[in-house]
Amino acid sequence: MERPKVAIFDFDDTLADSFQAPKPEMIERLARLMKLLPVAIMTGAGFERVQRDILAMLPAITSNLYIFPNSATQCYLYVDGTWKLEYNHALTLDERERIKAVLHEYLEQSTIMTDAPHFGERVIDREAQIAFTIVGVDAPQDVKKNWDVDGSKRRALLEMLRAKLGEFEILTGGLSTIDITHKDTNKAYGVRWLAEKLRIPPEEMFYVGDALYAGGNDQVVVPTGIKTKQVSGPSETAVVIDELLATLSA
Repeated sequence: MERPKVAIFDFDDTLADSFQAPKPEMIERLARLMKLLPVAIMTGAGFERVQRDILAMLPAITSNLYIFPNSATQCYLYVDGTWKLEYNHALTLDERERIKAVLHEYLEQSTIMTDAPHFGERVIDREAQIAFTIVGVDAPQDVKKNWDVDGSKRRALLEMLRAKLGEFEILTGGLSTIDITHKDTNKAYGVRWLAEKLRIPPEEMFYVGDALYAGGNDQVVVPTGIKTKQVSGPSETAVVIDELLATLSA
């Protein structure tokens, strides 16, 4: 493995199973990695969840850690012992209401939606992003894995949503989620912002995620020139981090 100067990780289905907290062993790996190079978490999850499930579990936090929640529509930096919101590309109230109205229309009319099992909330308003979690935030892991194995249902939904909400960025994430943000405010934006902040070109950075396929919310980083690694879940991510630790410590 080459020696990157920055490591960036997705959260759901990368550092942890979908909508779950990372295991203690993953937290320990992240803590070790942060001592060797800047680390960023770039995720569709909101900051509150990142704070609860990752930041609160780390033995120590340094300025070497960067958080890009809600698909990099926001960035948090650790400054003087606290997390500071560095930028925030929030959707307006009118934009969020328009998006939610279209989503609820499909929930009521689309057979893809009406036939889907669901557990808990499905439309999540995080201000900077609307997350459309088709089988619900409380769905068991096996339901998330088996509902859309080949991705065809979400691809069909993407086409329908883009036809009505073409002015927004609409990408899939995790196993059963569609993320909606401002146009061109996505993880590629986050990579470029971090590259400028650290004065390190994307080509010398390394991105690890599960949705590097076409239409996935990780795939958008590829045109930045960043090196990438597709993973199938946290077990494979653990192997990647172990390889990084060995390379950086050599």
